[in-house]
Amino acid sequence: MQETRRRIVQFGLLGALLPGRPARAGADSIASPEITPPDFAARADALVRPYARAGIFSGAVIVARDGAVLFRRAYGVAQREWSVPNTPETRFRIASLTKQFTAAAILKLQEAGRLRLDDPAARYMPGLPATWAPITLRMLLDHTAGLPNVTALPDYPTLLARTARTPMDVVGRLYREALLFPAGSAQEYSNTGYILLAAIVEGITGAPFAAALHRLVLAPAGLAETGDADPAAVIPQRAAGYHRAAGQWHNAPPEVPAAVLGAGGLVSTLDDLLAWDAALFSGRVLRPASLAEMVRDGGHGYGLGLYVGRAYGQRLLSHGGFLDGFSAIKDSYPDLGLTVVVLGNTETTPAQTVSRRLGALALGQPEVSEIAVPATVLDRYVGFYRTGPRAVVALVREGDRLVARGAGPARLALTPESDRVFVAEDGTRLALDIEPDGRATGLLLDLPGGARSGPRIDAQTARRIGSRRLARLGPR
Repeated sequence: MQETRRRIVQFGLLGALLPGRPARAGADSIASPEITPPDFAARADALVRPYARAGIFSGAVIVARDGAVLFRRAYGVAQREWSVPNTPETRFRIASLTKQFTAAAILKLQEAGRLRLDDPAARYMPGLPATWAPITLRMLLDHTAGLPNVTALPDYPTLLARTARTPMDVVGRLYREALLFPAGSAQEYSNTGYILLAAIVEGITGAPFAAALHRLVLAPAGLAETGDADPAAVIPQRAAGYHRAAGQWHNAPPEVPAAVLGAGGLVSTLDDLLAWDAALFSGRVLRPASLAEMVRDGGHGYGLGLYVGRAYGQRLLSHGGFLDGFSAIKDSYPDLGLTVVVLGNTETTPAQTVSRRLGALALGQPEVSEIAVPATVLDRYVGFYRTGPRAVVALVREGDRLVARGAGPARLALTPESDRVFVAEDGTRLALDIEPDGRATGLLLDLPGGARSGPRIDAQTARRIGSRRLARLGPR
């Protein structure tokens, strides 16, 4: 298997994107991005299917260019208890892809003269801490406000995500916390700003955020399958989300709507997200000046609700999302009319890897890898994992790489496809089960004969099992 088959490009922090559909790519393009392979659908399926076979990916994928769908397919199951399969029409939580919709709603309110992006947030939400006075709406949108990320707090998954009644119940948790930096002086990604923006939309419109978003953005874009992911609501064709712990699948815990409102609270489908791109870039939702603000790089590789960069020599607008049980990404190459969407209902889904590999395939480009997992994260994964009654896989760190060791001299050097999914030269894939605090508690391993999984075990137990047999690792 060629090394490039497993590589992925991460966009840089370069370039500004103009609204609408700019001219076709020029001299900075690589090779011939105009040419999509005629057998693209078959090759795309061959690219995605190993992730599904390994149990790492369950979800749906679409690739379209100039409005024509090149590839649209679903994999895995939407509901494990009843073995209900995913379909291309399945609705998935889209996590932080929600932010671009929230940003569009704020820009629509600016178009209506009801706010200005450079107004202080406190003008629309009285009672905010005095230290937050310099924070503007624009700073909330581009993550330069200095607000700590409330979803990273230790009590968020156990308390706020389960009990919050309003978005300000969530934001208020930070009132006594110091800002990370003076407002506007730096950038750090934070869900808090978008939760506060949802509360501001509610205050200005006098309507619940879901209703205001529908009126301002979703209806003008013609999106019928996108809306509030309220776990208490009955939503037709909604996928359940799944979390892995200690080698087993579990239902991901639900989050109350207020906990992620504006930051990650929507469900959508492949077709609606493709339609969103068409509506956004054609000017059906925002005026040209508003769209220009949304996609302008503010100096940190981020616009308003969208990352702004480059991949394969092309301009790229992108956002990924990760939420209990779900992983998603939408990559848009507006100069080429190319959109790639990956929606998954497992936390192990390496959405960005799959999307960038599909992008390279659609553009006829070689894949390039720039993914790096910090050594501190790799060190959390080092240890022993039981993958069968008499089988153990040992993970060790050698320099900046993770290595899997099994029976005899077998040694597989692993390349990251995300911060928790790795692949070996022979195509063997491995995914770690991760708890909210970052601890690895189990492992999912794709081996000849099928996937195996199991919990993390201590060294003493590993020695006892290993004296009989380690997991067989090696070429397929």
